[in-house]
Amino acid sequence: MPIGRRRFLQLVAAGGGVTALGAGGIALVDAEVLPGRSVLDHALGRCDAAPPTVPQGTPQPPVTGSFRSTARRREVGFAISYPPGYAPGTRLPVCLALHGYAADARSAVTAARYPEFLAGALAAGVPPFALAAPDGGDGYWHPHATDDPLGMLVDEFLPLLAGRGLRTDRVAVAGWSMGGYGALLAALTHPDRFRAVVATSPAIFRSYADAERVNAGAFDDPDEWARYDVTARAAQFAGLPVRIAIGAADPFAGAVETLRDRLPDPGVVTVGVGCHDGDYWASVAPAQVRAIGAALAG
Repeated sequence: MPIGRRRFLQLVAAGGGVTALGAGGIALVDAEVLPGRSVLDHALGRCDAAPPTVPQGTPQPPVTGSFRSTARRREVGFAISYPPGYAPGTRLPVCLALHGYAADARSAVTAARYPEFLAGALAAGVPPFALAAPDGGDGYWHPHATDDPLGMLVDEFLPLLAGRGLRTDRVAVAGWSMGGYGALLAALTHPDRFRAVVATSPAIFRSYADAERVNAGAFDDPDEWARYDVTARAAQFAGLPVRIAIGAADPFAGAVETLRDRLPDPGVVTVGVGCHDGDYWASVAPAQVRAIGAALAG
């Protein structure tokens, strides 16, 4: 719930921000000139995404393992989440799950409570699918000089999943934050590969300078940024089965709105109440799960 102005000021001071803000000071915080934007967003209720009210179920523990990746030049962990009632080896379609920065495969297959929502939706007739995630590292999901997580995803991980019985002729990709960017890039790089592409709170940037300021390890240099800037390639999303969701108070909302305005179909982007957090991701997850299930079954 929104908190009072007095409590907001106390939180800003406690967090190392401005100790006393008049109306002009709050405006500066709101514009991100002064520190404390996250606290202000919570104080004003901007992070109050509506909690999902759909049925949820109890998922099975994910199956985990690792493989040696030539593309990433290292051992790569993975996780596969099967819906209730389906054992490893079952021939299910698969949704690749791409994790965010400082996360891993296991967190990706549980992101936004997808397994719980899928388990709850099965009784309503939503077609089942497996969630499968590899470790992509922290360098975003594009190819680097010595690390290619996107190549690993398509050229190595999908064959591994096929070897475990999953249907890699029916594939979707979903990602959150850094993984949302990865899902969009995967769609552009392999436009005929995915039946559904879901990017939630995609961490995209307006410029290389913005990327360098926020995450210095995201792109190796300006040339690499230019090669893998999804906004510059917005026209190429025409006809692709993409849906994007982001909270209006998300720090990446401005960059996503810039992408939206350049897309052939801006209607694939939904901007709602919420921040860059799990509450927002869970609020949009049920509809995403239903859409993925339908796309993979079609």
